[in-house]
Amino acid sequence: MKNEISFRISGQNGDGIFSSGEVFSKICSRSGLHVHGYRSYQSVIRGGHVNYSVRAANWDVAAPANYIDVLIALRPDSFIVDAPHMSDDGIILYDSKGFRIKPENVKVKEGVRVVDMPAVELAAQFSNLKIVANTVFLGAVVAIFNLDMSVFEKMLADNFASKGEEVVRVNVESARAGYNWAKENLEPLQLDITIDPNAEPKMFIGGNEALALGMLIGGLQFYAWYPMTPASPVGHFIAKYGELAGVVCKQMEDEINVSNSVVGAAVAGARAACATSGGGFALMTEAIGYASMVEAPVVYIEVARGGPSTGLPTKQEQGDLRQLLGASQGDYPRAIIAQTSVEDGIILGQEALNIAEKYQMPVIIASDLYMGEHFETIPEPDPEAIPIERGKLILDEVPEEMRPYKRYLVTEDGISPRTIPGVKYGQYDAGSDEHDEFGKLISDVRAGYPESIKIRIEQMNKRMRKMETLLKELPAPTAEGHPPEDADVLLVTWGSLLDITREARRELETQHGKRTAHLNIRYIEPFHSKEVKEILESYQKAGAKIILVENNYTGQMGQHIRMKTGFEIKDKYLRYDGETILPREITSAVLEILNR
Repeated sequence: MKNEISFRISGQNGDGIFSSGEVFSKICSRSGLHVHGYRSYQSVIRGGHVNYSVRAANWDVAAPANYIDVLIALRPDSFIVDAPHMSDDGIILYDSKGFRIKPENVKVKEGVRVVDMPAVELAAQFSNLKIVANTVFLGAVVAIFNLDMSVFEKMLADNFASKGEEVVRVNVESARAGYNWAKENLEPLQLDITIDPNAEPKMFIGGNEALALGMLIGGLQFYAWYPMTPASPVGHFIAKYGELAGVVCKQMEDEINVSNSVVGAAVAGARAACATSGGGFALMTEAIGYASMVEAPVVYIEVARGGPSTGLPTKQEQGDLRQLLGASQGDYPRAIIAQTSVEDGIILGQEALNIAEKYQMPVIIASDLYMGEHFETIPEPDPEAIPIERGKLILDEVPEEMRPYKRYLVTEDGISPRTIPGVKYGQYDAGSDEHDEFGKLISDVRAGYPESIKIRIEQMNKRMRKMETLLKELPAPTAEGHPPEDADVLLVTWGSLLDITREARRELETQHGKRTAHLNIRYIEPFHSKEVKEILESYQKAGAKIILVENNYTGQMGQHIRMKTGFEIKDKYLRYDGETILPREITSAVLEILNR
């Protein structure tokens, strides 16, 4: 018996795929289950192949399912893209007449049941809108998984309450029609799952939205953005809810203006952030260097997608790490932190704002399409758990002993006392050129003079000392799982592959008897070189196989680790076709490498 639900609905943009997937996710959540949802889409408004996958269980599911148990196939391409991922005893529901899918063209692997369901015909009893067939299909899926129909009906009533009783009635009766048809014509799947129809709904939120919520909790005051897939949901969330938290949210005309405006807001004293993907980030990088030169606290979120250029704009890749490391020109202090889970997004949104202000530097959050566009049920965050830390910020007048005010005062930790415009005795110039402690530029006619050379060295050293100070504050990475003397393999990943790799490790342990360990990198800059090197060397010396897993072609984190530690990870599993790595794929790759 299966101890989890694995479901997918697929079709074209415009078929209501995402809303149907979200509805089923909420049915599972309101049934007391943990839920993982993931949407795959194309960069067109209508057409193209899209799907929404849902995985649910009594235990905490935090990775995509290896296989699909029930698929709603609304279009012929569903049998090309999705059917190959069916489990051996899976069920595919489709409507040959309603969606013009020729039964003779339907080909699936042996064991998979293909059911031609008259969903459009059943829906026509209650509405002339073809999209209502989705509700009929979902009613059938509720029956197949032995879920409680009352939960579905209550959710439909809640969702459509604002549209009137008639709309509620149409959807509830359509759902019942699909449920009853499945009860009469199909055998339900045998599942070892406990359903609680009275369970309190859990928070169901995406990785992008979690970052946005974290920043709202963390005191965000200004957010600028220009829409770019897959980072746009951050802006959508803040545009919708930011006003409740007193946030100014402004959509700009391009990413250059976005990047400059958040620097200006930060200099003015606002907690400021923006988000984009690789193409937009390329336009932002000059302003990131400016933020570092004037020591402005800004959070930049980069949600990676397939490249280069516009590449695969709606597909997964961890291919932008080198871009983040090389943003702007010259040497400058900045933090780069990878989001590792949906729940981590709420923490990271707050942490990034704190680091930016305490260290007066840009903080870059590294995310990707999978991380941003998948959803999970998570515990509700405690808004008081992480206090807001603003660092050396002077909001009253500058104390007499600090006059005349030196904005870029050379300090032992590299952090200077900061003012905002309007603070008495706290005025200074925030120029983009090198400057002295007061902010006066040394680059126009004074560069190269002995006193200017001395100032340049002092200011560069001061700024870069922030990295040393910050590194001491950040928790060093640790390897989870078996210790070196008891491990067959150490998997090395970063960011969004944390939970997917954890599930692969469970498969390797329980199904294949392999003893595993896992090192996932979260803090990319500054980097814990000493600790990472010690971990890698300890597992290598003990005889464990070390394997790098990344969603890119060149193993960019592996290259970063080699540059920082001198340790080269030779065995790799790299995927760069635009698809998310599944747990079973890591399992297969590890077994293949171990058996060489």
